[in-house]
Formats: sequence, C-alpha cells, structure tokens
Amino acid sequence: MLSGTAVRVLVVEDGSVSARTLRMQLENMGYDVVGVFASGEEAVQCVQAMKREAQACGGAQAAAGQGLGLPDILLVDISLAGSMDGVEVVEHVRRVHDVPVIYLTAATDDATFQRAKETNPFAWLAKPVTPDSLHRSIGMALYKRELDAQLRRNEEKYRSIVQTMSEGLVILDTDLHIVFSNASFLSMAGGEYAGVMEPLLFESLLCDATRRDFFMTLAKVRSGGRGVLVGNILRAGGGSVPVRISMTMWGEPSAEDDAANPGCGIICVITDRTEQLASASALREVESKYRTLFENALDGIYQSTPEGRFLEVNPAMAAIFGYDSPSAMVDLVRDIGTQMYADAGDRKVFLQALWENEQVSRFQVRMKRRGGERIWVELSSRAVWGADGSISHIEGMLFDVTDRKKVEMDLRRRASRDDLTGLYNRHYFREWLNGALASAFRNGTRVALLYIDLNGFKNVNDTYGHLEGDRVLRELAVRIRDRVRECDMVARIGGDEFCVVLEGLNDSDDARRVAHEIGEALMQPLSGNGPVHSISGSVGIAVFPDDGGDVDSLLHCADEAMYCAKMDASSAFAFWSRKGEARK
Repeated sequence: MLSGTAVRVLVVEDGSVSARTLRMQLENMGYDVVGVFASGEEAVQCVQAMKREAQACGGAQAAAGQGLGLPDILLVDISLAGSMDGVEVVEHVRRVHDVPVIYLTAATDDATFQRAKETNPFAWLAKPVTPDSLHRSIGMALYKRELDAQLRRNEEKYRSIVQTMSEGLVILDTDLHIVFSNASFLSMAGGEYAGVMEPLLFESLLCDATRRDFFMTLAKVRSGGRGVLVGNILRAGGGSVPVRISMTMWGEPSAEDDAANPGCGIICVITDRTEQLASASALREVESKYRTLFENALDGIYQSTPEGRFLEVNPAMAAIFGYDSPSAMVDLVRDIGTQMYADAGDRKVFLQALWENEQVSRFQVRMKRRGGERIWVELSSRAVWGADGSISHIEGMLFDVTDRKKVEMDLRRRASRDDLTGLYNRHYFREWLNGALASAFRNGTRVALLYIDLNGFKNVNDTYGHLEGDRVLRELAVRIRDRVRECDMVARIGGDEFCVVLEGLNDSDDARRVAHEIGEALMQPLSGNGPVHSISGSVGIAVFPDDGGDVDSLLHCADEAMYCAKMDASSAFAFWSRKGEARK
C-alpha cells in the first residue's frame, strides 16, 4: 500500500450485489473506494472528472490532499452493462490516467484473455474472488508499479548520462555485433555510419593491427577480467582515429538470449587519443630544446607521480617555494597535497579534473611555501599515459600569480566599496537591493529601505573644509553601521546621503526601531582634535512590497519620506505615505 495514505480504488463491476460486497470487503481492508460503477461509460466519465479536478488543483498530488485524488488501482469486470466492456474501459481510462489494472471476471475464453493481455494488467482474478487473494493482488500491483516507475527513471537517467559522456560507448552482443553506440562514438567514427551502426560487426571498424590486439584482449575479458588496448578505428569517410579502448563483460549468458535482447555482451569505452598523440609528437620534436628551457625558465616546471611525489622540478619551481635547489625540493616534499596545498581538498579537485579531461589548464589555487607563507599559483598540467593504459606521471607548469590576485581582489573591493567610508557604493547598493527584493518576492517576506540625509553637514564643509568633512563622514558611517545587523546592507549613495537595507522583517516596528536608533546615534556630538559638531539625520522609510515593487520605486518612496521627516522637526524619521504626509 502507499506509504502514509489509504490506497484509492475504483471498481467497475457488473452486478449490484457483488459490487456492494466488493466495496464492503475493500473498505474493511482499509482501502478508500472512490467509486463503484456498473457501466464502463460512467467509470470513464468519473476518471475524466477526477483528472480535471486534479489539474485544477495543481496536479494529482496536490489534489490528493484535498480528497480529489485519482485512483491508485482499477478493479474491472470484463462483462459490463452498456456498450463498453471492461477491456474498452481500461483502454479509455489509460488515455487519461496511467493506473494499474486488476481484472475480476468469470470470462475464460481465449479471445477475451488475449484482448485483456494487450492492456498489460497487473493481475487476472477469476470470480468469485476471496478477500485475501484480492488484497495480495492489490499489494503486488502497487509494488510492481513502483518498481516499473523506478526502472523507467533509472533508464532515463543512465541513457542521458551515456548520450552526453565525452567518451565513445559501444555495447556488443556475444557475436560482437554492435547493439548500441552513443553519440560520441558516432561522431568519432564518422557521421556516415549514423543509422547503420548497430548491425555492424565491431571488428569491421578496427584497423588490422588493432583487430589482432582486440581479439587477444577479448580472450582476457571473457575469462572474467578487464582489458585495455590502444589502436585505431576506421572512419567512414576514410582515414582512422587513434583510440584507447577499455573493455569489460556485462550480464550473464541465457538460453533465451536473442539478437534484439542479448543477456550478456561486451562494453567498450573508447577515448579519442588524437590530441594526446599530437601533443606527444610535438614534445618529441622539441625534446632537444626542452632541457635548456626547463633549466632557464622563469616559471615553475615539474613532473610528479599521481600519488603526490615530485619526479623532477626546475630551479624556478624550487625558488618559488623557497627550496635551495631542485633536488632539495624533490627530496623534502613527500606529499604534494598536504605539504604544498593550503587546502588539501584542492589537490583532490585538481586530480579529479585531470583524470576526467587528461589535462588541466589555468587552475588557480592557494599553496604554501616551505616556511608556511601562502601564495597564489596557476597550474597547467597534463596526464602522461603509460603503455599499460594507466597514468604514469603528471607534468606541467606553475606560475606565481600572488601579486596579480592581490590586484584583482583590490579591484573587486574598490568596485563595490566607497573609498572614503568603506561602506558599499551606489552601484553595488542597487545590485544588492535588486537581489534582496527578488529574494523577498520568492519567499513572501518584507524589506525596508532607510534613506538617510545628514542635516548640518554642509556647514561643516563650508566652515572647516573638506578634510574635516571627510573625518565627520567616516565617523557617522561607523555609527550607522554599528546600529544595524551584520547581514544588513549599508551604503553611501551620495555626498551626505546613506541607505540601509533591512531584510527579513516581521513588521514595520523593526524598521521604526532601527531608524530611531540611527537618528539617536547621528545626533550625538562629534568631537576630536578639532571642533565639536552637532549633526542630525533625517530618515525616510519605504517597505517592500507595500510601498514599491522595484528598486527605483522604493528609492523614490524612501526619498519622499526622508523629505517629510526633514520638514517635521518633531521626528527624525518618517514612513512613506501615499498622501504625502509623514507617518511616524
């Protein structure tokens, strides 16, 4: 039965006495009988109405919570009153709602049985039906339906994975015919094969030398092992592609296997090695120059094992990490992940990317010098494969980008911060507020915008100069920042204008309290090495979604409210009002 809810059963049964008995039996067993019909036409109309109600309520699951759920099981008698028999009822219902079917019938003729089979029922129970057999059949039908649903989900998931993987995938039957090939392999072998790949013998796509290696490897695979070979496959339009083929058995042989549904076969994962071999060829061509470049390069060059030991480093690499010589670095670094990475988890991320792509370009990560100093580096590496098909070592180059990262971080900070006060600037404030409003809309919460204008600040600038004015602004910015939560946004959007964004409000009292505290803080005299200044602030408050639905409208309302507060000497703050009057 379905977890946490009664199973909904719809009965289509010819005969009022047996129908009533069947309803009582089902209800006594805990089932929810949503309808009992003697005619197929009525049953179909009922399901159609349920479907419409379910759709109106946002889907079958939502409808179930309101008592409008579609049936989980359909019990159908073959012989029914009216023009529609039980098989036709099932066919019509299935067009509306995919539901497991159990036939309850006294009909035993082969023609009826064959028609019923085509509707794929979960059970066929001859009347009279005992409560126990009916209960077990319903339970088994629900269980099989859940298994079928899980199987379909798994098939869809794995088919999507197979069709989008970068490697070619080919499945062979026991006679080595191709029974499946994914898009990557079709592309690798040439588009002319599309639509005719599956009937082919896999060996017909292999070059002569590769075909011999294939059968040698196949013998090992069929004895229960795994096999890897390197060779070439023929392209449909001519030429060949260098590949790496990994092979393994799948399934178990069966006497019932056929070409359409083999019970076992061979899985081949095929990797295109064109780029890898091209890189190796280029490397061989410059091998005579490599040593000079290696020794004199200003950037780090290295070779290491996949397990984390250096095989070779150049002088620049040793110098970057604070070692006296390349040999000292090779001897002292026993584990690259723990000794050199600031976070050992980054080493795992790097290796995973390398295994998947065979190379990693411009991987930026924080590492440690010998004395513990943290630096930023940029790695470009590739995996070098051995004759056995495994990675023999990793080689690459490393650049110290610490200074560049510092400049980037400083630029990011400057792009979002006001240089004078350290608060967020006007541009970043608008981005923040826009995101806050979008989040509040999704979650059904409120956001308050406080628009603050300083009173008396112009006199400070005019009388004491801009240096004193800057000092006062920095002090007032600190006072505003100290009166709000760490998660609240505070920005300087103009010369003496500030904005505060308060998210997750319960009601307007929260905004009123913060505005009052900010107003009190701004009124406190400012003193220092120079004169004492008396400055106050006028705070305008607008609330989303009550006062505005976007950044510009909310800013406009908060600005208007600020002017209302400025005109009212009795209060330091005001809420925006559609009547243009301050609301305290």
